[in-house]
Amino acid sequence: MPGLFDGTPLERPVLCDRCGREQSHCDCPPEPAGAAPVVPPGEQDLRVRRERRRGKWSTVVSGLRADPPQLKELLSGLRTHLGAGGGVSDGELVLQGDHRDAVIERLRSLGYRVKASGG
Repeated sequence: MPGLFDGTPLERPVLCDRCGREQSHCDCPPEPAGAAPVVPPGEQDLRVRRERRRGKWSTVVSGLRADPPQLKELLSGLRTHLGAGGGVSDGELVLQGDHRDAVIERLRSLGYRVKASGG
C-alpha cells in the first residue's frame, strides 16, 4: 500500500489507528465491517435534562456514543434501577418521570462523565 502523499516530499507511511505502527508491520486483527469504534464511558460527556412531554415529565440522556445494542442495554439497566419505562429516541435515552438526579448518580457509578443540563 502506498503511503500518504505518495511521490511527494511529504510522503509518509500509513499508520494503524490502534497500535500506531505502519500498516505493513501491524499485527492487529481486522475490524468487522460497519463496526463503530468503542468509546469507553470515561471519555463520554453526557448531559441529563428533564423535559415536559405531553404534559408529563421525562428524563433525557444525550451525548451517548454507542451502538444501538449498547444503548438498549444501558436503557434496560436504568429502567430496572429506577422502576420506570422509557425508550431510545434519536440516539437519546428517554425515561418516563423526573429521575434526573438518580440517573446522574447511576451513570457516574458506571464510569460516565455526567452533567445536569436545563432546569
